Amino acid sequence: MLIRNVYINGLSAVSVQPTFDESFLDGNSKDPSFVYIKGLEPDYKQYLNPTASRRFSRLIKMSLVAAQKSIAMADGVMPEAIITGTGLGCLEDTEKFLTALIESNESMLSPTAFIQSTHNTISGQIAMMINCYNSNYTYSNRYFSFESSLLDGILMLEDRSCKHVLVNAADEVIPSVHSILKRMQLWDRRECIQQQASMPVTIGEGAMSMMISSEKKDTSLAQIKAYKLLYTLPAESSIEGQIKSFLEEAALSVSDIDVILLGMNGDASNDCYYTPVQSLFTESTQLVYKHLFGESFTASSFAYWLSAQIIRTKKIIPSCVLSDKNRTPKHMFVYNQFRGKYHSFCLLSDVEV
Repeated sequence: MLIRNVYINGLSAVSVQPTFDESFLDGNSKDPSFVYIKGLEPDYKQYLNPTASRRFSRLIKMSLVAAQKSIAMADGVMPEAIITGTGLGCLEDTEKFLTALIESNESMLSPTAFIQSTHNTISGQIAMMINCYNSNYTYSNRYFSFESSLLDGILMLEDRSCKHVLVNAADEVIPSVHSILKRMQLWDRRECIQQQASMPVTIGEGAMSMMISSEKKDTSLAQIKAYKLLYTLPAESSIEGQIKSFLEEAALSVSDIDVILLGMNGDASNDCYYTPVQSLFTESTQLVYKHLFGESFTASSFAYWLSAQIIRTKKIIPSCVLSDKNRTPKHMFVYNQFRGKYHSFCLLSDVEV
């Protein structure tokens, strides 16, 4: 889908790397070799009411501060819609509620943990924090959770029903869920991207917030020029053909792409689908990110944070590089998929291009 006039005017992330203060962009990164990666949380007292925040789980607090910073970067504009993508929602509060239910023998118990455990809690809490009375939505579509949220926001801007939309992503890790996923050999396989020992991938968590707008500003970080989602590839089509058609619609070719960012996670049954894409973009700088941010249903949101920051700063993060062609990042192609399904293409460009 070719997109006109969709700009990223605000962007913030609380992740397993120091992204909230953006020191990650200067080379300050956290060693990813942990049992599972916990988010680096900022000092919430600077951003949230201490009394109110005591009732919030870590994920809600991460989401609130990320949204607050994103809105501030966009000059404090009030979003006309708040859309959040989350794969598993507020797991910590879900566990608290279920534990209390068992311990009380299914009798009377406080509903607070249940109220805050539902997937749409994050959008609702952001709306209450900024006194936003406009629409808020939540998508929980497995590996399309964030992508569906972003698509909804883009369509709202394209049909001119909104001028400013706050798009969010959030997922967290708790010990019990980590142990289940490990037994299933999903995500926490400790495998390395392209067998590079410095790129092991495990489970990650965090929150990302992006203010997209139809209005270009001097402070706009990047523009979204094209976007496409495919659950599975159409019969008798190839990923190379789909990408070429996608770029042609935006009046670009493969040679015009300066940097590509791939969602490899070290799983051979997953990463083999990226091989033809790598072969297609031999003249582009090739980056990966999941060894630094971890894997989750909404891990792809950090690819968008990273891409927009690279376009803004014109700096490539050395720890993300698979192949460096020393090209100035003006056009970036972001590609994510999971084991041959949930394909997402996004073309991000410099706002001056």
